[in-house]
Amino acid sequence: MYTQLVDALKAIKGLPVAEHEWNTRPAGNHATVQLDFAAAQDSGNDHHQDTAYEGSVDLYTKGQDWAVAAQVETVLESICGAAWHLNSKQYDSGVHMIHREYVFEIEVI
Repeated sequence: MYTQLVDALKAIKGLPVAEHEWNTRPAGNHATVQLDFAAAQDSGNDHHQDTAYEGSVDLYTKGQDWAVAAQVETVLESICGAAWHLNSKQYDSGVHMIHREYVFEIEVI
């Protein structure tokens, strides 16, 4: 499921996707996605078992750019169902962009 999410985000035209952390902050007039995740674990019977991926999609856009945000939200809805939400939306004065952080969870199959 995680690979499907990454592939679906990369399929959004004009949306660069960087898995994990980038070394520099985003720049330019386009949206940029930073995708982070970690496997959540459930323990029992003296062993750990991966049960879900927990992660975030950080979307940076110039201005409001609702169209790109809507496309990202559509991808999250189609891959994660109801297991995602918009955690925060703020103006990042360092790069003069709107930063939206979406938090998601995907079951490990």
